[in-house]
Amino acid sequence: MMASRRLLAWGALASSLLLASPSLARTETTPVGEIEATIGDAPYVGATLDVPSEGTSTAEYQSFGPVLSISIQAHDPQSDSIMHNVLSVEISLMGTDASASLMDGSSVSWWPKGMSEPFYMSENSGQEPEIVLEALSLEEGAARARGRFSARMCRQDGFTSEPDLTDCLTVEGRFDTALRKGG
Repeated sequence: MMASRRLLAWGALASSLLLASPSLARTETTPVGEIEATIGDAPYVGATLDVPSEGTSTAEYQSFGPVLSISIQAHDPQSDSIMHNVLSVEISLMGTDASASLMDGSSVSWWPKGMSEPFYMSENSGQEPEIVLEALSLEEGAARARGRFSARMCRQDGFTSEPDLTDCLTVEGRFDTALRKGG
């Protein structure tokens, strides 16, 4: 289960970071929302980005029967590289509105150096993340998610390594973003 969650988180981030490859720097993006947070003691503000020419976004949702998966990945506009300092909130819900119940598998992760290691994940940190959806709309053309989160994220030196429970950061924040239906 732990390995599959890591692979899902890696896959979601990899998709986002592929968007954020050097070609993204040359591709027109549109900010569609943001995550404001405190990571450890440091303030963080990152933008979720829509890539109209590719029909993709760093804030997307997908339905799998009664399960709704929401991926919100914010990129720090102040970072030297759009691939660095990515904060990701992954939400799994049973249901399709703000009253839906949160499922196991929701997570918060921080990728200070992009796909380079180390990174920080809430998975297996000893504490489940708290994610509260205050508003959720999946209306075509107006899909949006707003909420807050808090988590304990622990350092991992690689995708197959165990988290270092002695090197953890708390993160607390809010998100408000448009969502695009993923494919």
